[in-house]
Amino acid sequence: MWAKRKPAKPSVRREYLARDKLAWLLVMQALVILPLLMNLPVWLWLIWALAGFWRTQVFRGRWGAPSGLVKTLVTLGCAAGMVASYSGKTGTDTMVGLLVCAFVLKLLEVNSARDAFFLIFIGFVITACQLLFSQSPLAAIYCLGSLLVLLASWRSLQSNRQQTARAGIYAGGRLLLHALPIMLVLFLVIPRLGPLWAVPNQQAAKTGFSDSLSPGDLGQLALNRAPAFRVEFPGLATPPAANQLYWRGLVLDTFDGRTWRQREQWGLPPQADNAQLKVVERLDYSIILEPHGQPWLFSLMTPLRTSAVSNRRPIRITRDYLLFNPIPVAQRLRYEVSSALRLEQPTTPALANAERASFSRLPARSNPQTYALAAQWRGEGLNDEAIIARALTLFTREFTYSLQPPLLGQHSVDEFLFNTKKGFCEHFASSFSVLLRAAGIPTRVVVGYQGGRWNPVENYLLVSQSDAHAWTEVWIEGEGWRSIDPTAAVAPNRIEQGLDDALSLEEQALVGNNWSGSSLLYNLQLRWDAATFVWQRWVLNYDSQAQEGLLSRLLGGTEAWRITLWLIGLGLVAAAIAAWTLLRSQLRPSARAEIRAIQMLERKLAQSGYLRQQGETPGDFIARVVQQEPRWQASLSIIGRLFEQVAYQQQQQVLPQLQARIRRFPAN
Repeated sequence: MWAKRKPAKPSVRREYLARDKLAWLLVMQALVILPLLMNLPVWLWLIWALAGFWRTQVFRGRWGAPSGLVKTLVTLGCAAGMVASYSGKTGTDTMVGLLVCAFVLKLLEVNSARDAFFLIFIGFVITACQLLFSQSPLAAIYCLGSLLVLLASWRSLQSNRQQTARAGIYAGGRLLLHALPIMLVLFLVIPRLGPLWAVPNQQAAKTGFSDSLSPGDLGQLALNRAPAFRVEFPGLATPPAANQLYWRGLVLDTFDGRTWRQREQWGLPPQADNAQLKVVERLDYSIILEPHGQPWLFSLMTPLRTSAVSNRRPIRITRDYLLFNPIPVAQRLRYEVSSALRLEQPTTPALANAERASFSRLPARSNPQTYALAAQWRGEGLNDEAIIARALTLFTREFTYSLQPPLLGQHSVDEFLFNTKKGFCEHFASSFSVLLRAAGIPTRVVVGYQGGRWNPVENYLLVSQSDAHAWTEVWIEGEGWRSIDPTAAVAPNRIEQGLDDALSLEEQALVGNNWSGSSLLYNLQLRWDAATFVWQRWVLNYDSQAQEGLLSRLLGGTEAWRITLWLIGLGLVAAAIAAWTLLRSQLRPSARAEIRAIQMLERKLAQSGYLRQQGETPGDFIARVVQQEPRWQASLSIIGRLFEQVAYQQQQQVLPQLQARIRRFPAN
């Protein structure tokens, strides 16, 4: 008997991508992935270069698709790289690195439209991840550009014809413009649960100063013009006086002969008691702090209260009246502060014997010349005030303010006071404090920033890393802690006008602003920084409090029924506009691009008295005009030929030439 043969299984039909669609995918991935590779391990660049080069060779017909063995080896290489770079670490950087690996590896196996759609969907997530590393206006513009290219690539997959770059960008732009109003409405009304960029990065860079101070630390930081924070003073058109702009960050009270450190750790700082303070002068302000990877914040004088809506845990005011954040500041933070600029003590402040000993302690067998000078002054019968005045007079008479002081050895204070006599603010603050401690006067060093640059465009103060500063707080009997800046005795211009005016011409070149030499470029810099400030204040810091205030002004309240009715109203208006647009397009169908171009030519010729007759083809009309106007023969003949190629031969690639020729007619 004949065995019945089983029917053969139908072969799976595969839809391979056209070259122009694959080119859109390559361009899309390059633009979307570029900002992330700047923040991820170097080996990811190599994997991306390999995948892109392989795909380009396939695109050119030089190589075949990668085999299963090649895909396996590349995947194992990525896995090894992930283990080497992120072993034992969890966080957003690890997740983004893994996502980028998948995004790159997927490019090697894209063959069908379904694969391409999946790659584009990953691209949307990758674009959102760009905002994890930068939230500047330029980053937002770049993110919108990435979305534009993603939509253009998506649109190209839906088209059956080859799509030019201009047509693809135009189509993607239309989709993006349609989505922007919806995005804006959702941004305004959706409850603020914290932005995507508020997720802390595991490798947040630590900028600014550290929790210790040695000679030369702040001098190196003075070369950095990057912003540290921006301050807004509600109701003030000008900033407070320069001698009030001391932004306290850290109090260092332990000295080992060269370096100042904190006596107590930041784990559980005691809370300051503001109940007994009698405020004479108060100042309210808000600060937008750049991420610096540390737990300390900055404030003026004596902070009385502070708040940050985006913080899940409140900011604390320590016993030394410093601001402490529960977690290191890894993302931009906006907080409000109310500080007392002048206080009236209800009782005479006192310092316990243990604290007095702690704030006067110095290491033995260190800086002997300084100890001997302080003992000499005390032996002359000088009281605390007289010793402070004598030390400041010494600095004023014999010392020089410099960004490039000589290096100091083991007895750094002795070498500075008696040999080099040339230093930066940390040299003066450290030596002044040691000199006073050697005389038995309790002192401590404060590190923070001083001054800032006022921006009149948006009325805020920009404090840069170059404004980092160190000064001294001295305990005065019957008064309490008094801030004394020995740098002001040497270089008063540093306090009143800023760092640049206190340096020599040679040192100004080291920290000089490249734009400061031109008033035009300087004004552009001010306006760009003002635009950045507005972006941070109204977009990045749009929290629940700002949302409640905006909705209250727009709707009269933030109740759910108000917001619902408002959304329904907007939806009905949008539906009416969409219905009217659709109905209009159906009643008057739009002509093809080449027909619209010829209609433009007809309007131009009508101005010269040439009208196209009913039933006359565009070619016959052009030939009739050429007979009567020989001077237009060359240009009109080219236009007629290009029109025939587009309209009758479906050569869409010459459409831009036809449109350009008609726009320039009769000048061409």
